[in-house]
Amino acid sequence: MHFVPPLALPPEPRSLQDLWNGLRFDHPVPRETVHKYVASEVLLTDSARLDEERFAVGAAWHRDHFLDDQRGRTSDPVLLAETARQAAIHLSHRFHEVPYGHHFVLSELSVELAAPLPAPGTAPLLLGLDTRCVRTDRHPRRTKLELAAEVHSPAGRAGRARVVWEVLEPRRYAVLRKRGAADACADPAPEPARAVPLSPSRVGQRQDRDVLISADPARPERWWLRLDLDHPVLFDHPSDHIPGMALIAAFRQVAVATAADRSRYVRSMETRFTSFGELDLPVSVTAERVGDVDGTGREVELLLRAEQGSHELASARVISATPCADRRLAGATC
Repeated sequence: MHFVPPLALPPEPRSLQDLWNGLRFDHPVPRETVHKYVASEVLLTDSARLDEERFAVGAAWHRDHFLDDQRGRTSDPVLLAETARQAAIHLSHRFHEVPYGHHFVLSELSVELAAPLPAPGTAPLLLGLDTRCVRTDRHPRRTKLELAAEVHSPAGRAGRARVVWEVLEPRRYAVLRKRGAADACADPAPEPARAVPLSPSRVGQRQDRDVLISADPARPERWWLRLDLDHPVLFDHPSDHIPGMALIAAFRQVAVATAADRSRYVRSMETRFTSFGELDLPVSVTAERVGDVDGTGREVELLLRAEQGSHELASARVISATPCADRRLAGATC
């Protein structure tokens, strides 16, 4: 899998105060600026331009969000991925003059936690994103943009995020969707009749409706995507295709389900999107263990692929770690 060299991250701020000054955290940004219908699903709280390409973005993570790992020990990079996705949309509309009604198509979304963040408690976990957001291509009917962000919590640097996306005017988007749907329907792959939904605890969730994968009894390295089109988070607003965040969340659940050590947490995800996924056709997810990152087995890299028939929808490199891999989480058993 090949990834485009990333946009350079913003330079280190003179102090964290440079990032936090002027940002508000007491109210979400308007929901239409992040393409959400329900205000409670808006993670961003504010944004400000620092220079031509650099922006400060505030975010607040609240307790028990579906996209977070519900095992309660740490926050999860999937929630950071959604934060970065919302930041990309918000900055496009507010500062890059992208019209409402245009379609945002994800190409890449990568996140990495520098250290496990504490899970949100009774008070939200506040984050500041020091962000570069630039246009990489201009075309009369489409715009390509890229975002690279250093993520900070009040305690210090928390991680990084990168998003690459394309904005399409409605007519061009409709042409692409019609072509993609025809290709997918010509080559469907049936889901096995005995696919077995996993328990919520097996994938780091608490409710059955939040379980996004079923096990394939014939192939232990393969799962099948389960989508509830009425899910209040993944389908907060209507979509004519499988949302990118549904695939990212499913990848995380596969990584959790395959871990022999139940204390493992996902440290980073590097996801590339290649095709639209149709809502009414089965999607398989396969996992391949690439190897140990550090040679000790404490950090393991997986290669995940989501496919619909013969078409790859997305692929991801995921690194999961044991608490022993981070001294801040290590206990007496490490």
